[in-house]
Amino acid sequence: MATDAEGNVMDVALATPISLRSFGGAERKILEAAVFLAKGGNRVTVYALPITHSRSPNSSVNDSLRELDIRYCEEKRVGIDADVAYLVYVPIIWRRFEFSCPTIAGLHSPLLFPSKEGFETFLNPVSAIKRYHTPRYAASYWFSVLFKNWDLSAFDAVRVLNSCFKVRHKRVHCIPDWVNSSVFRPRVKQKGEVFTLLFAGRHHWEKGFDVFLKVVALLEKKLRIKFLCTGKGFGVVEGKGFLSDEELAEVYSESHLVLYPSRMDTVGGVIVEAAACGTPVATTPIPAHSLDLPLFYAATVKGFADTVVKVYNLWLSEREKYYRIARAFHEKSTCYSFEKIFPKFESMLKSAKGIR
Repeated sequence: MATDAEGNVMDVALATPISLRSFGGAERKILEAAVFLAKGGNRVTVYALPITHSRSPNSSVNDSLRELDIRYCEEKRVGIDADVAYLVYVPIIWRRFEFSCPTIAGLHSPLLFPSKEGFETFLNPVSAIKRYHTPRYAASYWFSVLFKNWDLSAFDAVRVLNSCFKVRHKRVHCIPDWVNSSVFRPRVKQKGEVFTLLFAGRHHWEKGFDVFLKVVALLEKKLRIKFLCTGKGFGVVEGKGFLSDEELAEVYSESHLVLYPSRMDTVGGVIVEAAACGTPVATTPIPAHSLDLPLFYAATVKGFADTVVKVYNLWLSEREKYYRIARAFHEKSTCYSFEKIFPKFESMLKSAKGIR
């Protein structure tokens, strides 16, 4: 329970510039934090701006909030007063929130710490607009490069999700995102006989969905593979649509390999969730993906295709070795479990209370 030094219940504000209706990675974590804090007896309010980049069924969000009496406020400008506030930081936009309490900036956006490929993209304005379909992301990136440390000085503390990310601030907490291991756990004893390759995440250049589709094109006529993705399907790739966390855990568990060729990231929630479900993951060797997991790394379409073939052959010819690798992913993922990480998040909230 996130209580103060005297053991009193805390009044916690969780703020995000993106509506919970988007239900992306950061929004899911805000909702999850709200639920866990409320279950601990704390007063929790979630604040958001009416900005969306995708949509989920509203019931999945509203039901959780109503069940635990969590207030949700979505307005164009928001005033916040609580014992402590935690904000998903986005340059410039965050100033639509006005805080009258100690506030922690959570650095969830990969735009704040771009990989080499991301940096090269933003060096070319035409390329950046082509990738993101709006100049807003490029403006956010360059503001961050030039003024991030100055802008963050307005906050009482800062949270980074990976030790490879550096910021100048007097109070920096390095706390990765947790995985809810009561939900994300192996859901099947044995995987199906047909090798299944899964992409989970937004269908965006940033997440490497184009790389996934190119890998599919290389392998679809060579190997007997079932290709899956979250969201809408494409060609031979079966789309699973919007999935609740429970449904996503089922799909992770049934898959033989998750392909996550993300070009920019902060931690890679997909990686940790899939690992917790006992499924190997192939991903990019960017700093954000330097995790304590036995990941397969690749940097090109051919590299990812070769990795898929390698794991495919393991499944066909060395089944026990494949399952040893899958078990290693699950066992290593426990270091990111809710039980180990969320108490650190709570301690961060407690430490910020009373700073001002």
